[in-house]
Amino acid sequence: MKTGFLLKTTAAVTAAMIAAPLALAMTRADLAPAPSAEAPGLGRPMDDHGPDIAYGDLSVFDTITEIGEAQSPNVPYCDTRAEMRAVLAQDFGESARLTHPLEGRRSVELWASEAEGTWTALYTRADGVSCVVSSGIDWARGSDALALMEREALIPAG
Repeated sequence: MKTGFLLKTTAAVTAAMIAAPLALAMTRADLAPAPSAEAPGLGRPMDDHGPDIAYGDLSVFDTITEIGEAQSPNVPYCDTRAEMRAVLAQDFGESARLTHPLEGRRSVELWASEAEGTWTALYTRADGVSCVVSSGIDWARGSDALALMEREALIPAG
């Protein structure tokens, strides 16, 4: 009988020891996540140029000066083309599905992975820097890369 009481008491004390710090951590204001602020600039930077163009203005990515680890977290991710290709292939299992050349030695590409179901649209500037323009998790075998690029307003439809 004492063994049962001892086990129950030990279990209750252990539960209290775990629950109390968790409860305190959940109520500490300095540990609470900061509320996200609504900002008019949220979304893709290329969409901020208004409806006057048939598709997104990718030139906004030409103004990004810091790349890779030097970038601020609130700037679209850009890095050298070689590094970007390596990250997409190694970290996401993606491969190039479509490359659409643009004037001035620029291009947009769609990378995707059937295994992960992910896709990433890249814009490569004339200086060889690539930027993530858009991405998603709805890629499947047989998906139409061209239609997706048009839907994302990365290339003109038709």
